[in-house]
Amino acid sequence: MDDRQAKRDLVLAPSEYAYMQDVTKGVIKTYTGPTVINPTAQERPVWFDPESKRFEPCALEDAVRPIAIAPEGYYLVLKNPSTRGDHPAPGAVHPSPDLDVGRKINITGPCAFALWPGQMVKLVQGHHLRSNQYLLVRVYNEDEARTSWGQAVIKPAAADGATLTAGAAGAAGAAPAGPTARVPADLAVGKLYLIKGTDVSFYIPPTGVGVVPDEAGSYVRDALTLERLEYAILVDQNGKKRYERGPQVVFPEPTEAFVVQGGARKLRAIELSEVEGLHVKVIAPYTDDAGAHAEGDELFITGAHTAIYYPREEHAVIPASATTIKHRAVAVPAGEGRYVLGRKTGEVRMVRGPAMLLPDPIEEVMVRRALTDRECKTWYPGNAEALAYNRALRAHEDPARPGVITEAASGATARFAGVPSTNIWVGYAVMVVDKHGRRRVEQGPRNLLLGYDESLEVIQLSTGKPKSTDALIETVFLRVLNNKIGDLCVVETLDHVEVTLEYSMRVNFTGDPMRWFEVENYVKFLCDHVRSVLKGVVKRHSIEAFYAASVEVLRDAILGRPDDKGARPGMRFPENGMHVTDVEVLDVSIEDADISALLGQAQHEAVQANIAILRARRGLELTEQQEAITRGEADARAETARRKADLDVAATADRLRVALAAIASDHAQAERAQAAAVARNAAHDVDHHAELARRRAEAELDQAIARDRQALVLEALRAEVAAAVERFGAAQGGFSEALLALSSNEVLAKVAEAMSVQAFVGGKTLTDVIDKVFAGTPLAGVLDTVKARATPSNGNGAGKALPPGKQS
Repeated sequence: MDDRQAKRDLVLAPSEYAYMQDVTKGVIKTYTGPTVINPTAQERPVWFDPESKRFEPCALEDAVRPIAIAPEGYYLVLKNPSTRGDHPAPGAVHPSPDLDVGRKINITGPCAFALWPGQMVKLVQGHHLRSNQYLLVRVYNEDEARTSWGQAVIKPAAADGATLTAGAAGAAGAAPAGPTARVPADLAVGKLYLIKGTDVSFYIPPTGVGVVPDEAGSYVRDALTLERLEYAILVDQNGKKRYERGPQVVFPEPTEAFVVQGGARKLRAIELSEVEGLHVKVIAPYTDDAGAHAEGDELFITGAHTAIYYPREEHAVIPASATTIKHRAVAVPAGEGRYVLGRKTGEVRMVRGPAMLLPDPIEEVMVRRALTDRECKTWYPGNAEALAYNRALRAHEDPARPGVITEAASGATARFAGVPSTNIWVGYAVMVVDKHGRRRVEQGPRNLLLGYDESLEVIQLSTGKPKSTDALIETVFLRVLNNKIGDLCVVETLDHVEVTLEYSMRVNFTGDPMRWFEVENYVKFLCDHVRSVLKGVVKRHSIEAFYAASVEVLRDAILGRPDDKGARPGMRFPENGMHVTDVEVLDVSIEDADISALLGQAQHEAVQANIAILRARRGLELTEQQEAITRGEADARAETARRKADLDVAATADRLRVALAAIASDHAQAERAQAAAVARNAAHDVDHHAELARRRAEAELDQAIARDRQALVLEALRAEVAAAVERFGAAQGGFSEALLALSSNEVLAKVAEAMSVQAFVGGKTLTDVIDKVFAGTPLAGVLDTVKARATPSNGNGAGKALPPGKQS
């Protein structure tokens, strides 16, 4: 149990207060801490309920309330302030003062005080704003707002976009605006103002002005940041719209609200390709680069000129459909088309593919054509889907414009969305007729696209055998090549016998195509005429003659007789260019059974006779063939023997030619070898004779040189001898023998040999040569004596050598 409850007194700490009510008088006193409350029997604790605005009794400890505290950067919104403008002082007991009930004031922190009984307070943090945020403030007391406008705490936005953090307003320089702050002229009660984060980064409102919270209870509101290709729409209370495009930060005016589309305030600019467009209605006059636009004008903006479209307040976009605002081009493939209706002229034109069709919705609208049941059955025989589609399409016909069905009204059916078309096959033709009476024939193969006012001519065809009009076929396709028409015809012969003819005719259409459709039922026209011709032709023949040659008679009647080349002219119809080129007879039957049996028996007998003849003819042919085979075998054997002999002769001749050719080749080879040997010998002889001549010339030259050399040697020797004789004149004893020896030819020859050019070149002197020649002869001693005498002595008794050729 709490001590305060046990003691029945209440100790209030600082920053606490409590209310005590005198139950006898109803007076409420305010106790502020620090203090002790000793309640008497006439007092009870109470507390003030802000919701019910009433004082409720409570337990003593429940009466304790904290004082109102506003730190820096916060402010208190106090309701029912004291008329004296004071607050309960701490640590005392205060009787209740008079309150200015209904009045509200803003008290900027830092502050702390207890509340008088009946007062209400709300702590609000100062409003920090980024550059893309704003506050919406409302004037609730004009006089107070005008008086205290300068007491608003305002921190201007920093140049670099910095903002204040919570509790830092005082430190950052936030201060009251001051008495010189500009007071707005219009401060009527309820007037709204915008505090932008681009101007103010911190704000505390003055008394008389309150910040309006948004739907979520937040005071600070986010402006709309638009990027490129984005825009926003703001609508004022008077209905006027404002369009803003990015990049920018958009702040709404106090009376404006953002238009939300698809749950988003930021809208994407409309990007248009070259095959997209917007249908725009001008709802207010304006002027731009394109000129002046009056109210009510319509514009069609395409991506070819405006790739990015931003809506503007003078424009109202007319959506293309319930699901999209864009008009998109329709792809028209090759071989297909689309109808386009001129809104002003009513003319319908056809656009052929390949193309991307983007009609101007101001001038044109795409429409579809609904075909009638007959058209569906004749144009698209057996196509139940096309029939059902056109029946459903006729249900969307515009009552105001009969026959016109727009693309939007008809819905999207991809298979039948385009122009009615038909494929004309090879060998077929159709006639196209428009509402002006113009006609033309189209032949296959081709894909035919029909204009909006064009239709196909319907022709009728008889059916059955024989052909009749009981069950007609309606179609638009005329087979003009290799058309086959079968029919039955009952004719009567010359002898009054009825014959049923079944035949098939091949028909072509030639000439001018415009005449092909002149006859509505060409099958009936053809069959009636052919029946008439056949009846007339058969009437001229008896049954036997006709039955025997019925095919030829019918072909001649219908196709005409063949010419020299076997070609038949055929049956022509100038009315519609029809030409029967061939007839195939399928059956010829006689209605009378007896006559048919007689003709059958006669034909049976004729067939038997023909078979007998054929058998005999086959026997003859067999015998002829066998004999021919025997003759052929003999001829073949003889031919084989002859060919063998010819081959032997040819082989012998070939061997002879080969032998002769070999002999001739050997002979020619021998002759060529002999000629080559003769040529080689002649060449050798020439070389031999040339070699001998060279040797003879060389020997003769050597001999001449030797003679000349010997002559020179002899001449030199004679000169030497003469000189020696002159030097050796004083020689005695044996000199005569020497002379005799010199006079001997044999000795002279030796001398000449010793005095050869090689001896001189080798450096030998005449004395050396003579010593060599006369060595071992009687002259050797004489020569020694001569050399001793002839050699002069020098001063030291040494002999002086003579120069070559001068020695003795």
